[in-house]
Amino acid sequence: MNNRIIWVSVVFLLSLLSLMLTGCENAPWESGRLLVLNIDTPKEGITVNAATVTVSGRVAGTESKGAKVGVNGADVPLKDLKFSTEVTLNEGKNVINVNATGGQANLKQPVTVTYAPAK
Repeated sequence: MNNRIIWVSVVFLLSLLSLMLTGCENAPWESGRLLVLNIDTPKEGITVNAATVTVSGRVAGTESKGAKVGVNGADVPLKDLKFSTEVTLNEGKNVINVNATGGQANLKQPVTVTYAPAK
């Protein structure tokens, strides 16, 4: 019985290790969803002192091949299911609206960035 517990623990730990080593860029649990929108940059709530910020991320899921991405209402091209664009900020809090559509899926994800110019 003790050996069985040890073997189950070893298999469990190896499974976790292999999941960490493969990374989560194309996470297997996302492949069954219609559409997944991941925003890599900027991080929610960040404060920057530059007037522009790069908005980048990726889409996944069964509807990702024909997906379209928009940032603040402007279309952003997808390349290998990844997107990137520059957004000009106003001083203070800025809400950047990122949306992805594909098939019947329509996702919206706002990101708040504060622009505090260096003085």
